[in-house]
Amino acid sequence: MTPLERSAVYGGFAAAFRTADGGADVLDEAVIPPPSKDAARAFMAAFDPSISKTAVSLHASAHLERDQTDLYQELIRWYDHFGLKRRDGGELPDHLSVMLEFLQFLTAQENANAADAAAVASLHAAQADFVTRQVLPLVDTVIGKLETADPRYHALPGALRAFLDDELAVLGR
Repeated sequence: MTPLERSAVYGGFAAAFRTADGGADVLDEAVIPPPSKDAARAFMAAFDPSISKTAVSLHASAHLERDQTDLYQELIRWYDHFGLKRRDGGELPDHLSVMLEFLQFLTAQENANAADAAAVASLHAAQADFVTRQVLPLVDTVIGKLETADPRYHALPGALRAFLDDELAVLGR
C-alpha cells in the first residue's frame, strides 16, 4: 500500500470514529459493515458515555491513569512539532479521531517527501512511536470495553487494530 493509500485509510478511520457514517466511502465494507439506518443512535450508544452507560469513550484521558494535563501537553507537543494546531471548537487532542488525523497527515508527509530517504525514515520513526505510545493503548482499551452489538461499531476498533499492526510491520516495528 502506498503512503497516499495508507493516509486515506487513516482518514477513513478518523472519520468513522468522529461521526456515525464517517469513513463509509473509504473503509472496506467486507471488513467494516456500512452504517445502519439507525447509525447515529448506534454510534452514540457505542462511543458516547454521556448518552449510554455501556458506551466506551474515544478520549484517551478517560481511560489512562496519568494526569490529563500531561497527556494533553504531550499530544500537543507532537502536533506542534509537525506544525499542526487545534481548530477552534475542534475535538480535544486525546480523541481517537484526532490521533488518526495526525497519522493521516504524517503518511501524507511521507508521500510528499518520498525522494528524501532521511525524511521518510524520520517520519516512519515518528509514526511507529506515536502508534505504539498513543494510539494502540487507546484502541486496545476501546476493544476491551466495547459492548455494542451494532455490526459496524463492533467491527471498527478491531479493524483499526489490524490496520495498525500492519502499519507497524510496514514501519519495521
